[in-house]
Amino acid sequence: MNDAEDTLLDVHDPAVPPAIRARVLAMMQPGDSLWRCPRLSAPKGLLGIVGVGPRSVVIEWWLESADGELIEAFWET
Repeated sequence: MNDAEDTLLDVHDPAVPPAIRARVLAMMQPGDSLWRCPRLSAPKGLLGIVGVGPRSVVIEWWLESADGELIEAFWET
């Protein structure tokens, strides 16, 4: 999966973690969409305090309405 850009996915795609899928299915209405949104984490390590340090990719999952409004955001743990 590309970690450089947001990707629209079907809620039943195998890339969607089971816990995220269950929460989305409980809220999802016809016309809603699920997006996989890679983001960089906060800097880590000793220099993280000053905003410098290694970062990892964190995946956010966005459930959007048919109008493109954010309904809920989920994070992989």
